[in-house]
Amino acid sequence: MISKENVYAAILGGIVADALGVPYEFKSREDMQKDPATKMTNGGVHNQPTGTWSDDSSMTLATMDSLINGVNYEDMISKFCAWIFEAEYTPHDDVFDYGKTTYRALRNFREESMDPLDCGLTGERDNGNGSLMRIMPAILYAYANEFIPEEKSEFINNVSSLTHAHPISQASCNIYRFVVEQILENPGEDFKIIITNAIDKSREFYENEDFECFYNIYNDLFHMSENELSSRGYVVYALEIALYSCYHTDSYKDAVLKAVNYGDDTDTNGIITGGLAALYYGFNSIPEEWLEQIVKLDYIEGLCDEFYDSL
Repeated sequence: MISKENVYAAILGGIVADALGVPYEFKSREDMQKDPATKMTNGGVHNQPTGTWSDDSSMTLATMDSLINGVNYEDMISKFCAWIFEAEYTPHDDVFDYGKTTYRALRNFREESMDPLDCGLTGERDNGNGSLMRIMPAILYAYANEFIPEEKSEFINNVSSLTHAHPISQASCNIYRFVVEQILENPGEDFKIIITNAIDKSREFYENEDFECFYNIYNDLFHMSENELSSRGYVVYALEIALYSCYHTDSYKDAVLKAVNYGDDTDTNGIITGGLAALYYGFNSIPEEWLEQIVKLDYIEGLCDEFYDSL
């Protein structure tokens, strides 16, 4: 079962952390160490007001809005196009950032009329974090509707493939899924144990796959030093940052600040970390002073309500 509080925590926990990270995007780790993020603020390379969320949240909201009416990949990718080409699902009716892989995939649908599941890019260099950042609603949907394991994996792969169709991107989304499921199935369990068990389950699930890129996650990630982590846009790095930040902190606030303060792709590292952390610690763990600054909060909460009611 999924509660309304679970939906609010997973979605808004991510969006708040996205907005926390927006002003710091592209800042180096060295700069972040000198002047770390401590609160919600404005400015940055995008020069956005305080509480502004990015493409990460826009695509998350579009995914959620589509799933309210069931699984329809053409509808979902059409809503992605409504975001990137018409600025729907945005905080200020303006698209100020997007990933190249996502843009090319959506052009495949809009301009080339390709089948939705053929639009995503398949090259190894196309493994940015653009599907992992928006996958949370799909994971919640599959869990609430009690998909069997094979159905869940295929569904998550398909949702990823609308923009990011390489097996590494798909597997990253599914490893993230295992963590979400372990949180939902084991309330009150130690977060470190939840994360470790989820990784073990994903390793078993992918035992016949040769994914060298997940070596750190499957072996010594949590014993690595922070300097060994990369915070750039590769999907595996984003997953590592989220797992590491949740593992080595004891609150939502500390987890998302840790993720953002690695620098570089701060908004995306924020949303991926924040969804997990808030789902584990609960909606009330999100600092109220951060939450109340989120642009279009009423709209987001309304969409969360509709999504929950549809499950």
